[in-house]
Amino acid sequence: MYCHHCVRSYAENARYCSQCGRRLHSHRIIESAGWEEARSEGAASIELAGGPAFDGRAAPAEAMYKPGLGWQLPLALAGLAFVVAIAVVMYYQYEKGVNETVLRLQSEAKTAALSGEYIVALEKLEDALEARPRFKSLTADIEIIQHVMELERMTGQIDTSLSIGMIDEAESGLNRLKTEFGGHKEPIYDKLRDSLDELNMKLTLLKLTKEYETLTTVKELGEMLNVVNGLIGEEAAELRGDIIVSIQDITAREVEQLLARKNFTGATAAVNRSLAWVREDKELLALLNKIKEEQSRYERLEQQRIEQAMQRAAEEDLINRTSAVEVVGVEKTLDEFGDLTIEGTLKNIATRAIYSVVVEVIVQSKDGAVLSRGKATVTPEYIEPGEQMTFTTTVYGIYSEETTVVVDNAEWYLD
Repeated sequence: MYCHHCVRSYAENARYCSQCGRRLHSHRIIESAGWEEARSEGAASIELAGGPAFDGRAAPAEAMYKPGLGWQLPLALAGLAFVVAIAVVMYYQYEKGVNETVLRLQSEAKTAALSGEYIVALEKLEDALEARPRFKSLTADIEIIQHVMELERMTGQIDTSLSIGMIDEAESGLNRLKTEFGGHKEPIYDKLRDSLDELNMKLTLLKLTKEYETLTTVKELGEMLNVVNGLIGEEAAELRGDIIVSIQDITAREVEQLLARKNFTGATAAVNRSLAWVREDKELLALLNKIKEEQSRYERLEQQRIEQAMQRAAEEDLINRTSAVEVVGVEKTLDEFGDLTIEGTLKNIATRAIYSVVVEVIVQSKDGAVLSRGKATVTPEYIEPGEQMTFTTTVYGIYSEETTVVVDNAEWYLD
């Protein structure tokens, strides 16, 4: 075997020529029969090239085209181009497959994240990031999911604070959550946005409930009712019901006090004030009907009372004018001269005071014959209702004790 550059023989296992130091690229055996021809061709190629024909990097075209080797180079170049093309196609297909895998993992991670499966989403994104470390959208997705997980953790803490009534701590946490939430519009924040609204409502209801316990007037309760009417949920409905019941109770107590004083106008006004806050409330409307019924009943009774009073007044007036004086007792004494002294006790049974009372005193015999008739003035001059009065008179020349004294025909003046 010979070196193609200097045409010196070399050992079978040699890699460099011991003469010229060139790398041995061919181990083709040159037959001794063609030695002179090969030597002649080799010398010619060296002369055409002006030096060595091949240095391991790029040989002049003249040196490569030797008799018997001209068809091999294009074939080698074509083969090389084919191999390179295959390699490029395979590399492209490989990269395309990696990209498709990354995009698939990213899409699956998005679906998992929107479903609340954040750990699953993070695992898929980590797998995708391992295949494409420089894919910035993967890193951004991971940061967003981690941010959402942190916000959900804060949400849970706030909800716990609200459940045990720690209003100040919950409000402080909610303010921090709002700051952290920022203005994110990504779909993954939708569920968190709903949670934020729910926490806001819970905090508002808790504060309103605490304040509700201190309210004592219909106006205060009505103003709170207007706020609660804008809230939704079972807790809001429960607080709304409590406020309405309180308005009903306060109104009922006020109406009861006003009705006791027969102030029907004031009672009606109190119910109407409450109805301005709780329109068409059945309890309040029923209370309004009760007031109307009480007023109607009172007016009927009052009319009866007036009629009865007028009747009693007429009767009293009749008594005052015709029967104001009642005889309580009469005592008589016959002296030794036959004169009869009569002492009478009277009573004012009128409803008004009377004065200047004069009575007629009649003395009758045993058989009813009138022995004497005269008038007597009573004392005192002015007699209040229910008070007694007296008179004393003497009838001369009776001479008999078997007589009857009749006090009648009293006259008086009404005060």
